[in-house]
Formats: sequence, structure tokens, C-alpha cells
Amino acid sequence: MVVIDVEVISDVVCVWCYIGKRTLEKAISLYQKTYPGGKEDVFSVMWRPYYLNYNPSAQSVDEAELREKKLSGFTPEQVAAMTKRVNQIALSVGINFKSGGKVGSTRDAHRVIHLSQTKSPDIQNALVEKLFEAYHELKQDISSRDVLSEIAIDAGLDEAEVDEWLSSGLAGDVVDDEAFKNRKMVTLGVPRFIIQGVHLVDGAQDPQEFLEAFMKVKEGKS
Repeated sequence: MVVIDVEVISDVVCVWCYIGKRTLEKAISLYQKTYPGGKEDVFSVMWRPYYLNYNPSAQSVDEAELREKKLSGFTPEQVAAMTKRVNQIALSVGINFKSGGKVGSTRDAHRVIHLSQTKSPDIQNALVEKLFEAYHELKQDISSRDVLSEIAIDAGLDEAEVDEWLSSGLAGDVVDDEAFKNRKMVTLGVPRFIIQGVHLVDGAQDPQEFLEAFMKVKEGKS
């Protein structure tokens, strides 16, 4: 048996990070089904913070307002083509992106992910999945502590612990420091996947990119 460590540097409001999560999961499933001895191997996935800072203000704002500013240099035809491409790729991995909603700080979301990492891997994975779904598909404001609390409890975290965690600011400095270091390290944007501390996969790549890295780890080439 081999333990394959995967660190994922991402932000919850990142479209490609959500797609990348599904692609990673597809690659893990393929590896365990097809590679000799793969079903015996264990994957340890850890989610690391990154601040895209789409909205640097203290209050949430309409996504449409930020989107208009971000894409102001493109023609309507170019925006439509980019949106269509992203939506097609998302649908291919089971994601149905919606427009609208609010965009705010993701700092508290990353703090709750940090809390989940003191629990079981299943709780961490469930929380990250539910955060992505809440923002991208359900159009919930994940900067809202009420929304975050509901998502965290649904993922399996204790209600009292979550409420204390969110109200106290615990691990805020830890998350900030890590996000700062990750921003300096990652020059091509997120997501970035670091496999066994050595192999890098940037962006929401084809599952084959992950499979090649997994096989190198299995064969002792890392």
C-alpha cells in the first residue's frame, strides 16, 4: 500500500478550482480501478488557502457587478464564448454553474476548512464540496457566518464548535500566513495540485496529468 499525498491550493470562489476538484476525484477513481494494486493505495488530500480577493471590501457585493468590471476589456461575444466553454467543461464533470449571488471575503470559509482538517478526511472533503456547491451552484453568500455555519454543520462539524470558531477568529492568522505564502509561490494562478510534495499540476487539467503523477509515486520515482 502506498499513501499518496495531494495538497490543493485553491479558493472557494475559483471556477477552475471546483472543476479541478472533480477532475482530481475522477483521476483518483480511475487510478484505483485500473492501475495494478491501485485499489489498495490511500489518497490523503489537504486543501490549502489562497485569496483571489475578487472583492476586497468588507461587504459582499453582487457577482454581476464584479464580473462586469473583471471582463470590461472583452467584447460581449468574447465573454459569451468564454462562459459557454467554462459551462461545457463544468457540465462534463457534473457541475451546473449559475450566475448571480454575492461575492465577499473567503477568509472565514478557509478558517472553517482549517477546522475541518482536525477532524476526519471525510468531513474535510464534504465541507469543501459543499462550499464549492453553495457558492457556484446554489449562489449562497459564503462570506456570511450564518451560511458557513449551516454548511459546516451539514458536513458533519459540531454546531457549538463551529459557532465558537467563527465568532472567535481562531486560526485567522494561520490561514492568512499560509494564503500569503501560497500567493507568492503560485505564479500561474489556482488551482495548484502538489502531489507527494514534488509533482505539480497547475489548473484544472485532464485526469491523465494526475494519473501520470500518481504512477510516478507508486513506482517510487518521487
